[in-house]
Amino acid sequence: MMSLEKTRECIAAAIQPLDPVRLPLADAAGRVLREPATAREDVPAFDRSAMDGYAIGAQDSSDRFRIVGEITPGKTANFPIGTAECARIFTGAQIPFGASQVLKQEDVRVEEGWMIPVSRNAETYIRHRGEDARAGDLLLTPGQRLGPGEIALLAALGLVQPQVSPLCRTVHFATGDELVDPASSPAATQIRDSNSPLVRAFVEGHGGVISHQERVPDDPALLTEKARLAADTGCDLLLFSGGASVGAYDFGRAVLERLGFQIHFEKLNLRPGKPLAFATRGRQAAFVLPGNPLSHLTVLHCVVRVAFERMAGIEPHLRILNARLRTRIHIRSDGRDTLCPARVDFVNGEPVADPLRWRSSGDITGLAGLNAFIRCPVPALDSGASVPCILLYG
Repeated sequence: MMSLEKTRECIAAAIQPLDPVRLPLADAAGRVLREPATAREDVPAFDRSAMDGYAIGAQDSSDRFRIVGEITPGKTANFPIGTAECARIFTGAQIPFGASQVLKQEDVRVEEGWMIPVSRNAETYIRHRGEDARAGDLLLTPGQRLGPGEIALLAALGLVQPQVSPLCRTVHFATGDELVDPASSPAATQIRDSNSPLVRAFVEGHGGVISHQERVPDDPALLTEKARLAADTGCDLLLFSGGASVGAYDFGRAVLERLGFQIHFEKLNLRPGKPLAFATRGRQAAFVLPGNPLSHLTVLHCVVRVAFERMAGIEPHLRILNARLRTRIHIRSDGRDTLCPARVDFVNGEPVADPLRWRSSGDITGLAGLNAFIRCPVPALDSGASVPCILLYG
């Protein structure tokens, strides 16, 4: 069985980034930047006021200053400032020639066309040309996910059609005769399909789009037919829920082999999540996921996420934080690398981990609030112990 680290390395080595696309800024939020973003001009492009106030010469020690004009944002400062003169100026407006300081409006009083300083210090309240960036400076690098701040920066740079990663087109099949729609009332031997909503939420939250999703009974010929159609019509990632183990009805691997996929591994040294198969066919990738919901959640975040990151052009890495264990934890040890579901919060600035209820990998009732996995190095840990936690978000 492969370790979690070796598994992630194997996936990263087998998958290449998808070809980038250009999108308008309005559609680029959440995507991954695939080109460097540099400043086209100095930022700011001119000396501008950082406050509403009055522009004067910084070395002018006059007691009062005649107001010779007004400068608003977007207007050219087309008159100079001489000795004992000032201009009414507003935040973002151009600093006029001869001025090198802005006195805040709350630090002065105005009497019949004259400005009289009430309080004055060495602060200039001027944002000077190029103080944020010079023309040609690299401000965003490829591989950065575009949040609101990055989108605003691209807009300020005039980069309105950035090159970004496309959404990973994902097809998902939930297998099993026992599965029914979550909106229905299951018969005595049936269960509601919780894995399909789980997979959709994960995919859409990690740079993918579900192009097709369907429940399929335990029929290998039918699954092969549907998967062949999905793979041949251009999906980037194929996911099977169930069919990863060694039972008579676990035929996910066999289906992938019939479709020409190369199997890279089929077992992990991981609990929960041991039966997991990964395969590729050209630039396409496929996973056969263990059927239980906690196993699903574990391998999606800790393993399958690597595929989404690689396709988006991100360097994969586990987000690990050491946290103090709030309550004692005891797990059944079978030699596998155990990940215990947990909730990590900050208490007085210190990360604290609360283990969540976990009866089995099929227990979905304790997953609310889960945002991390405690990586358990030993079967028992006392409260207060420092434990490594794999963060799911952030």
